[in-house]
Amino acid sequence: MRTTRMLSAATILALTGCHYGMTVEKLPVANQPGGAQVTVRTAWNKAYVGELIAVQDDGVVISNDRIIRFPFRTIARLTVDKMGDFRLQRVEVPRSEDLAALRAVSRFPQGLTPNIQSQLLAQKSQAEIVVVVQ
Repeated sequence: MRTTRMLSAATILALTGCHYGMTVEKLPVANQPGGAQVTVRTAWNKAYVGELIAVQDDGVVISNDRIIRFPFRTIARLTVDKMGDFRLQRVEVPRSEDLAALRAVSRFPQGLTPNIQSQLLAQKSQAEIVVVVQ
């Protein structure tokens, strides 16, 4: 009798566990090429909207009309479409869990190689990545 109850409880947990949390339907980036749409609000209250291209050890790179890099210390809030806010409060490096979550929804989770970077810059007719410092 006890074994039957435990088996029933385990089956119920296994079946219901698959319906909670983030799903493909709730995260548009899972169904499209490219990175998630983000809004980066700087510490000076200026907002930039674009595609999350890459997450580097010291900042994030987005694409809108230009390729722009934001060092973490310049970011007050980073909002990812359908994932919510990452309040960074001018930190030097976010928590490793936050970095992993952001990398997972970026266009290039492996990072920007020199070849990829030069191709992105050529598409935008840029010589180099614009870095937001203030």
